[in-house]
Amino acid sequence: MSEINPELKKLLSQKEEICNALENLAAAPASDYQSEIKRLSDAYAAVTGVPPEFAELLDKRFDEAVKSALAGESAFIARQQRIAALDSDVDTLLAADEFATLGEVEKLEKNILELIPNSPLLEKLAPLKSRLIAEENALKATEDAVNALTDELEKLTALEDLAPLHDRKPEIETAFAQLVNIPRKAAQRYQDAHRKASVKIAQHYETLDLARWESYTRKLDLCAELDALLALPESEMSNASKKLNEIREQWKNLGSVPKEKSEEINPRYLELTRQLQHKVDEFFARKRQTQKLAAAEKEKLCAQAEELQNSTDWKNTAAKMRELQAQWKQLPRAGNHENELFQRFHAAADTFFNARKTALDARDQKFKMLEERKRALVAEAENLTDARRARQLREEFRTIGFCGKMDQELYLAFNTAMDNFFNARKEANTSKIQEVKTLLEEVKNAVSAPAAALPRIREIREQLRSIGCRDTRKEEQAVLAEFDAALNEFRRSEQLKREQNSETVALELAQALDAWKNGGSVTLPAPEVLNGYTKFQTFANTLNSAVSGDSKAAEKLDKLVAAARDDRERICAELEKLAGCGKQENAPLDLAQELQFAMLGNFGKNDNVSSGKAVDPQQLCADFANAGIVPADELTAFQKRFNTAKEIVFKA
Repeated sequence: MSEINPELKKLLSQKEEICNALENLAAAPASDYQSEIKRLSDAYAAVTGVPPEFAELLDKRFDEAVKSALAGESAFIARQQRIAALDSDVDTLLAADEFATLGEVEKLEKNILELIPNSPLLEKLAPLKSRLIAEENALKATEDAVNALTDELEKLTALEDLAPLHDRKPEIETAFAQLVNIPRKAAQRYQDAHRKASVKIAQHYETLDLARWESYTRKLDLCAELDALLALPESEMSNASKKLNEIREQWKNLGSVPKEKSEEINPRYLELTRQLQHKVDEFFARKRQTQKLAAAEKEKLCAQAEELQNSTDWKNTAAKMRELQAQWKQLPRAGNHENELFQRFHAAADTFFNARKTALDARDQKFKMLEERKRALVAEAENLTDARRARQLREEFRTIGFCGKMDQELYLAFNTAMDNFFNARKEANTSKIQEVKTLLEEVKNAVSAPAAALPRIREIREQLRSIGCRDTRKEEQAVLAEFDAALNEFRRSEQLKREQNSETVALELAQALDAWKNGGSVTLPAPEVLNGYTKFQTFANTLNSAVSGDSKAAEKLDKLVAAARDDRERICAELEKLAGCGKQENAPLDLAQELQFAMLGNFGKNDNVSSGKAVDPQQLCADFANAGIVPADELTAFQKRFNTAKEIVFKA
């Protein structure tokens, strides 16, 4: 960038000085802002020849400076207006004089300090402020003095003793009367405390007068009580003596009576107490003589009790001791010797009764043990379920022996429990027999349709086991055996039908297999005919898919045929072993023995000893009926082998 020439630098300097003058105008003392802004604006416009790149920046600064100057003018005008308003407020407050408050003066003073710290208005307000402060201090001192008098008055009023209040109250009233310009709140508080104090003093004097009359009335009541005590019989003189002492104490604590009643009540009281005291003294003199005689009698009772204290004749001695105790209770007290004699008599009685209690406790402990044993047997009898245990319980209960006062009750409870057991057993057995007969009747009715009734028969078997009736056991076995025979016959019949049907259906499927392999027309049995034959259904579905051209189905069909061939060969071989086919002619064939082994779960014992596995011919028949499909000629051969062996096994 090229260096600015001196002429341009001068022009720029002139414009900057004008901008500076405008910017400082806002902080300048009071002046004619409008004239000064116009003068500086004209001077700025007169400086020409500034290139545009500099003029644009300077013009922007100049515009901002003009705005700042105008804002300064507005602030100056507002400040002048506030000063004028404060001056007016000062004049108004000074004119108010005694109606002005210290708070108002202090608030105005604060506003002046914020705007004009050294304003002459502060000196103008100073006298008024000083006077108001002095008045407020004087008012506060008066208020404190009144509050102090009020506090003292309230404390004196709260005391039980009103003498300090009575003495000090006039002085407090005088001190209050000398105060002037008392704040209303403090004055109201003082007047309230003064009123309460006056009321309490007035009530005190009224109470004193009432108390004298109340004391007189109470003393009349005490004299009436003395009259009543004098009229009591001699037997009540002991209580009368105590009451006399109480009345004397009460009389002493009562206050004075009205003067006009004093000469009436006091002589009466003295005469009544003298008469009652004389009567009491005579009573106690006679009482001492009676106690002396009672002490002699109780001495004799002590000696008799001491003679009996070591006796072991529990029943008779206990009766004598209770008789001595009754005589003791009939005698009056023995005065000062009463406690000594009573302890002596009581010690002798305790010696006997404690020894008696120890002996009876030992006996009762034994009875308690026997009673607990009998209670245990009663509880067992009440929950008895075994008749054999019943006979043992009777013998055990008898051998325990006598157990005290509960023996008869436990004996009756035991016999009742045993009777209840045998009666319940008898009733339960009758009920069991009836229940069993009902169930057996149901079994008999189910013989005609054993397969349908089989679930119910299983429930009945379980019920019969639960009932466990010994009296009907043979009948139960016979009826259930009849049902089992009917069920086996039904199963044999159904199995035979299934096997016969299986041969026909298997042959139809084998012929269909041959037709497919030979390229002929394939006819499959109806689907419902295949129900119950799982392998037949699988074979039929696979053959149907193979006929439709499914190569995988054709491969699967070959596997099914191979598996069926092995399966039928195995079944025929096992049945032939049971039948004894293939043995040498000179080897004896005991088919009856083989069948017996089969019934015992050890099928084909002679030929299957090494295998250790039982073979069920019935199961072999069921397996053959559901075996897979092979070509028709193979199937016919397998069926012939199987039927030949089957006839031998089952005829045997």
